[in-house]
Amino acid sequence: MSVSTVDIETEHSAREGLPRGCAEAVRRHQLIEVAEEVFLERGYHAATMDDIARRAGMSKKTIYVMFQSKAALFHALLAARLAPLATPIPDDGRPHAEVLRLFLHSVARLVLSPRQMALTRLMIAESPQSPDVVRALRSQAVCNGDGALEAWLARQLARGTLTLDDPREAAAMLFGMSIGELALHQLAKGGPMPSEAELTRRIELSVRMFLAAHANAPIASAPQAEAV
Repeated sequence: MSVSTVDIETEHSAREGLPRGCAEAVRRHQLIEVAEEVFLERGYHAATMDDIARRAGMSKKTIYVMFQSKAALFHALLAARLAPLATPIPDDGRPHAEVLRLFLHSVARLVLSPRQMALTRLMIAESPQSPDVVRALRSQAVCNGDGALEAWLARQLARGTLTLDDPREAAAMLFGMSIGELALHQLAKGGPMPSEAELTRRIELSVRMFLAAHANAPIASAPQAEAV
């Protein structure tokens, strides 16, 4: 007797006490987590949907209900990991320096995390033989000038609070100053993430340099830590 996907979802929802749609979202999240493990262990090109199905404890047919292909599953994984970079930065009246410092800190914690570093290494290694990886990366909003930082800079340019030639280029330069070199060092040499003090110092200096060149208003400095 075969069990349909609907039956599986209904049983799972009842067991977990969750609405069917919520249970499906949870299962989708769990599948993305498992797929990431398999991709990182075997490589995107060598990994198969059978590998992922076995690790997830699901039938391949059930997985294909949620994701039409391995490429679609990798696309969903990448979208989930890069989502914070595309989440809009709120316009809530905070000083530009504060907005940029907080945003860059959150981005740094994501980009420099061991899991994200491992995924970045995977994409670098796999892209020559796996066009799916290249297509998935190119499809992300943050890779097409639609990231949160570019959008925020464009709004400040429109309001006249910043003077910029190109918000996308400016965002790339600010990212490179504050985080890019640290990320390249991590990719090349590995090791632990930079300390919080090192990260704070690097981001504060980068933001001050950026706003000194582009701001049309006084720059607010970050509170200085007391000497111990």
